[in-house]
Order: sequence, then C-alpha cells, then structure tokens
Amino acid sequence: MTASERVQEILKLVAEAEGVQTCEIFANDTVFNGDGGSSECFRGSIQSKDANGAKMIKVFIKVKPPRQMAITGAVFINEVNFYSKIYPELDRFQRLRGVEQPFDKIPKFFCGSLEESREYLAFPDLQAENYTLFEKSQPLDEKHLQAIFATYGKFHALTFAYKASNPEKYRELTAPAFDIYGTLLESRTKDMKGTFQTVLDYIKDTDQQGADKVQMFLDDFETSRSRGCKYEGQYSAWNHGDCWSNNLLFKYLPNGDLEDLKLLDHQCGRDSTPVHDLSYCFYSGASKPDFDKLDYYLDLYYHSFSKFAKELGADPDKLLPLEALKSDWKKYALMGIYMAFMVWEFKLLDKNEFQARIAETSKGQDMMEEFFDIIKKSREHPSYKKTLADILIHAVEYGII
Repeated sequence: MTASERVQEILKLVAEAEGVQTCEIFANDTVFNGDGGSSECFRGSIQSKDANGAKMIKVFIKVKPPRQMAITGAVFINEVNFYSKIYPELDRFQRLRGVEQPFDKIPKFFCGSLEESREYLAFPDLQAENYTLFEKSQPLDEKHLQAIFATYGKFHALTFAYKASNPEKYRELTAPAFDIYGTLLESRTKDMKGTFQTVLDYIKDTDQQGADKVQMFLDDFETSRSRGCKYEGQYSAWNHGDCWSNNLLFKYLPNGDLEDLKLLDHQCGRDSTPVHDLSYCFYSGASKPDFDKLDYYLDLYYHSFSKFAKELGADPDKLLPLEALKSDWKKYALMGIYMAFMVWEFKLLDKNEFQARIAETSKGQDMMEEFFDIIKKSREHPSYKKTLADILIHAVEYGII
C-alpha cells in the first residue's frame, strides 16, 4: 500500500468516525517525521457534502514509521490507550461533576488503531486552526511558563481527583502503560554521565563550591538517577509524560497575547509525581532568570491545582499538599534535569539537519543509537554548556543535588 493509499484509508475512517456520509477526500502523501523520530506524520482533509451542510475537516495523522526504535511499539500503545480510554474517562468525570470550565487542553481524537503494521492516530490539524510551536532553540518566557504551569495544575487536579474517586477504575485504565522513561534513561546512563562531567568541567572555572557538590552527585550517579526517576512517595496520579516545548502548541490573539495551548503527544504518560511533568518542562524550556523564580511558578501551579480540585469536589490538601510538592521537587526533579540534558541537545540542533541525517541512516543501524549520535552535534553550539551549567547550578542552590 502506498503512502497516499494509506492516508486515504485513514481519512475515510475519520469521516466515518465523524458521521460524514458523503464526502471528498484530499490526501497529502508528503511525509514529515516527528521530531522524536518515533512516528511519521501526514496531513489531509475531508470535504463533507452531507445534506445538513458542507464543512471541511483538516486532519493530522501519525503512523508507525518503517524504521523504528525499540520503544516505538510501546509509544503507540500508550498514546492510543490515552486518547481512546484514559482521557475520555477523565472528561466524563469532570462533566459529571458539573465544573464551570472543563479542562480542554487535550486535542480532539478522531480515531486510531493498534492493529499490527497499521498503527495510527488521527487528530484535527491544529496548525490549520492557527496553533503554532514555540521556537525550540529559545527559552520559554514568563507568559508562556505561567500558562504552562496553570495548565498542568488543572490537568493534574483532574487526574488526582479522578484517581481518588475511582481508584479501581483508575488502576484498570493505567495498568497497560509502558514505562518509557525507565527504559530510556537506564539505557543512557553511561552517555548521560559523560555529559554531566563535561558540564561539570565548565562549572569548575566559575563556581568551585557548586562544582564540588555536582562531583559528589556524579560519584553516585546511577543511584541518584534511579532515585530521581522512580517515584516512591504517596502523591501520584496520571502525568502528561513528554513535556518539552515541542509537545505544546500555542495559539495567539492578534495583539500577541497567548489565547490557548494544547498538550500533545501523550505516549510517555504514566502514574507518577507531578514533579516529573513540571521539572521536565521547566528545565528543558526555561532559563536562569526563571529558575530563580521556581517557588513563584510552583505557587502559581498549586493555585490552579487547588482551585480546580475544589470544583471537582476534592480536597486539594489531601490530594497533594503544597509542602509535599515542594519537598518532592528536591528529590524527584532530577528526572526533569536528566531529560533536559537530552532535550537541550536536540533543541539546539537544526531540525532540517536532524531529519536529513535520520533519512540517511541505513536499515541495519540501531535507530535509537543513531538518534542520540546525531544530537551530540549540538554540543558544539556556543550556548550548550552555559545552558546546562545554569540548570546544574540551580539544582545545587535549590537543594536538588
């Protein structure tokens, strides 16, 4: 089956899911790789010709790529399960609770499949609705961080409240989830430690006291990595998972103010501390001036969390006390720092260069190893060491390491 035929087939399934009886299909067989390399993406449209009125449905499609990483299968299982089972249940719960403004930052899901060799997901094409990506090589500014922390506060309030109200159903829904980060971070321990050492050597020139603390952390690196990534506390619920800026889409008003955002790519979701979501997004997206305002952002997050938890009929202090959130940050934000070290390598690499290199790789090469080999080139970027050094120095100052 050609790419065009595959896209047409999926568009027909979307039309069926949307109840469109008569339509014209426009399939764009131009493929573009997802930034993480775990999917191939297509666009298409459906022109409805039903008697109740014509409408154009713009569609964004993700399919399993021909060349795959070891985690690709698990990625698709997690994401299809989230959109088809977990989020519909969360949405039903909040609407039954009669909240005034339901959480609506998850893209609509048309349909998807986990049939072997035919895996796909189909969504509205948000680009056609004027949603855009934030420039990945630039740090997020305060207005974007405020919106992100408030959004995660509301999302986590929903997942915590649902878990507390429906513990058995929650376990049933989340049990099939694969722990993508456990696999990924364990496989990168040696390479990651080398990256930390490179940044430590840079820090030694300006902050010997901070460097000494980082060295102590590196001396027990594997234990620290495991501690930071595996949550063993009592305040956990469903997380977004893959929280870097390219998995957030923003929409702006004509005056440049932020109007809306959407949380994309739920392939790494799992039950864990909200610190994992927040620290991943924060350290892979913010810069030193905002690192220095971490408590401000955590307070903003908690205000959003608390307000929506109460609307859902829950007690926020029982679901997740603010002091527990800040205490857990010092222990579990390491996971966000590890992910930031990998993600900044990717963010500082030119997208076109990355995709060209991926296209050149042979079928015999290990896709994941090739991915990490390609992004190492960004270590030559003039701001690379300074960006990561700011994260480590902040981690020392805040008591994370």
